[in-house]
Amino acid sequence: MNKSIQQIISILFIGAILIGCQNNKKEEANNTVDYITETSGDVDFGKTDVSAYTPEIRKNMEKLYEDKFGMFIHWGPYAQLEGMWNGEKKSAEWIMKVGQIPVKDYEREAAAKFKPVNFNASEWIDIAENAGMRFMVLTAKHHDGFAMYKSQHPYNLVEFADFGRDIYKELAEKCAERDMNLGFYYSQSQDWHEKGGVGNDWDFEGVLKPQKDFDDYFYNKVTPQVKELTENYGDIFMVWFDTPIQMDDEKCQLMMDIVKENQPGALVNSRLGNGFGHFDVSIDNGKTPSVSTATWLPDLKVPWQTHESVTQGGWGYTSYGGDLDRTKDYPDFIYSFCRIVGNGGVYLLNVAPRPDGTIPQSQANSLRAIGEWLEVNGEAIYGADPSPLKFPPYAITSKPGKVYLHLKEITNNKVDLTGLLSKVNKAYVLADTSKQALSFKQDNDELSVTVPTPLIQPKVTVIALEIDDEKAKVIDETLQQEENGMIKLPVSKCEFAIRRISYDYDTELTHRWGENVKQGLIWTINVKQPGAFKVISEDTGDHDFTYNLITSKETLELNAKGTIGKLTKKEQEGIVILSKGIHQIRVYPKVTTSKKTKHSYKFKGLELIPVNK
Repeated sequence: MNKSIQQIISILFIGAILIGCQNNKKEEANNTVDYITETSGDVDFGKTDVSAYTPEIRKNMEKLYEDKFGMFIHWGPYAQLEGMWNGEKKSAEWIMKVGQIPVKDYEREAAAKFKPVNFNASEWIDIAENAGMRFMVLTAKHHDGFAMYKSQHPYNLVEFADFGRDIYKELAEKCAERDMNLGFYYSQSQDWHEKGGVGNDWDFEGVLKPQKDFDDYFYNKVTPQVKELTENYGDIFMVWFDTPIQMDDEKCQLMMDIVKENQPGALVNSRLGNGFGHFDVSIDNGKTPSVSTATWLPDLKVPWQTHESVTQGGWGYTSYGGDLDRTKDYPDFIYSFCRIVGNGGVYLLNVAPRPDGTIPQSQANSLRAIGEWLEVNGEAIYGADPSPLKFPPYAITSKPGKVYLHLKEITNNKVDLTGLLSKVNKAYVLADTSKQALSFKQDNDELSVTVPTPLIQPKVTVIALEIDDEKAKVIDETLQQEENGMIKLPVSKCEFAIRRISYDYDTELTHRWGENVKQGLIWTINVKQPGAFKVISEDTGDHDFTYNLITSKETLELNAKGTIGKLTKKEQEGIVILSKGIHQIRVYPKVTTSKKTKHSYKFKGLELIPVNK
């Protein structure tokens, strides 16, 4: 695929993370995210050739782009333990690793006892449909190595647990009956049950495995199981791989070939590894300050995808995080969804069924709240294009002739927008069936809309703007040098080089930036007053973390040199020379964040200050 498609695929730098978890029991108990920030291979996303986007793949990619919203399901023997081991809170789906549970103990206390007698495929699909979800992705094998279907490998739900039912087959058949697309999650590298699988260093030697052992595991367990899943369960919409540690090009290509042969239309995510896959996936809960359409082909909209969970304390079921009332969080779930779609993404929202196979009512209620909102506002989500503004001030989506403003809060009954040049002919609240015209004022690129209190919605209000143009016209968003010569480079106005990084919209700070050398932040600026500039940085790091500022002609090493956890500005050594015209400024980590700063490092941005002549 051409370089414009190349963006991101990352792998989990498992050793460092797991050692950190072992040294911090509080962190173990709160291990909620399977963080993936390290990248693999020379290409992060885009190695799969454009020819792989066959008519069958294109059909499902168009479907994914249209549907926007799917159900992720983390479910396995770990649910049986409910997050507890030896009377202590440990973790959800990572409990075997975090608790260092021996294989034999996990087999006895989790896998052998796991009998989901109340699993009902129709009830799961009901919950998904009521949420407005249009596809489902179930964990067929997570990192614990247990297959949630009838596999030839004996460590599976039907044989090892002596359950007697293939729940994946039941779900596949019901999904086919009800036109619900189904995919599966498969952990291709990590497998804590096997000697050759990555990750288990308490039963076997080392987190990473000798090549011979990993090859034996991969070719004798992974390969047959991916074949089973793609051959025996009807049409597969998506194959969601995860944590591609020790995956090389040959293994990645083999997975692509197996999926293509058995499921010509199945979409493969970028976590397969080494740049392979049909669509890109962010870090868990990944957010971005800008619209990203870099993965689009000239004739096919290829969205990126991110995911979060309605549970707390992990992605799998726990007694302390699986049944919580999340009523107060409903607006956050909905608005997060709006932001993701508005920035070009697709939303995969996770549920964690109980060990008996039922989805807790509290989780179903969270999804239903989104579904109720979509019943009224779905026009602004399903099939919608991203915001026409690359750096939208809040969630914005669009369709031909329309722009949709998504507001979680409306202050003083006013909604303002800067940057839209297309003439607005009408504004109305999407939830208002009468489409009552709202009062608005438009002056060049400044728009102000008045929303009467009775029309403000309880969760997220969507204002539809009918415009003159088929595709909205907007201002040039290139960052401009200020009159005093200063150039401001806030994270809020950057683009990400890869997706293994996140962003906090409220604080306008990075989240988990600095952990690998490919996490580039990119600004496009217009220099009108050329010259030499000193650099002021603002972050929460210390001297152990260094990063490079890169222009077209030079590289300047910067040092965080502050107090960990305290947001401060500091002047850097050296200067940057910029000529007149359009420039791209990039920063990339050089010496990555240390263990002590890893989870607390935040970056606000840079200021380039003219050096007095």
